[in-house]
Amino acid sequence: MFPEGEVAVTSAFDTEFPDRFPAMTRQRRILVVEDQEPLAVVIADVLGDSHEVVCVSNVTDAVDYLLSDSIDLVLLDCVLPDGPNWQVALEADRQQIPVILMTGDAEQAKELIAGQRIYLLKPFAIAALLDAVHRADASPAV
Repeated sequence: MFPEGEVAVTSAFDTEFPDRFPAMTRQRRILVVEDQEPLAVVIADVLGDSHEVVCVSNVTDAVDYLLSDSIDLVLLDCVLPDGPNWQVALEADRQQIPVILMTGDAEQAKELIAGQRIYLLKPFAIAALLDAVHRADASPAV
């Protein structure tokens, strides 16, 4: 799991030149709720250049982030070790934050097809991840 419960990713450019573009609007924040740290790190790496990415590994931390921080999109693993992910989805829905579901279960994916949420079947290609985030950015929350 993540050492301090979360991993925040920013680009090297942001670190070297934090005040380079002060008038720019803030990057959209994505909350990645994934208990498989290698996958969370890859997602954060891929999205980190165009979004501010925060990773957590459990339901409790995810709900805490949603309640205390400004989040624009949630990438949510369908199976988490500390409880059902619906708590995260409900809070995101309450705040009208789009949610992209991620699952490694092909049968569960069939159920998700009938729903209105964007979903990714693991393992997924980077292009599929980028497409899902783009579609979620362009559409209102469910």
